Amino acid sequence: MPVKYIQYKGKTILYCDFRNQTGDEGLATLDDEAKTMETWTQKGLVLSDFHNSKGSSNFMAHAKKLGKEVFAPKTHKAAAIGLSGLQMILLQAYNTFSKDKLVPFDTEEEAKEWLIKD
Repeated sequence: MPVKYIQYKGKTILYCDFRNQTGDEGLATLDDEAKTMETWTQKGLVLSDFHNSKGSSNFMAHAKKLGKEVFAPKTHKAAAIGLSGLQMILLQAYNTFSKDKLVPFDTEEEAKEWLIKD
């Protein structure tokens, strides 16, 4: 299941698994993430894993749209792992357009620790 809740030190985090997804494969995961977040009554924590993934222009366009409409308004803090090179540039473009603040980390542990800090 690509979108699920995980517990970390007493906090609930929405984990979005984009690992090994290429091209447009991540579109369904984005939709699942948005559908889950739309039910939230308060802002939450999100961790997205992009290890070995490659986006597409369709993926970026859809991510920007959902970022602006759903992710940014519903997110307290968002972290990403598994990004490198061009993906980091695309992340900056995504954050600028959507007004979301998806923060990259090298490890899952670092990301989770940052997410739970107030």
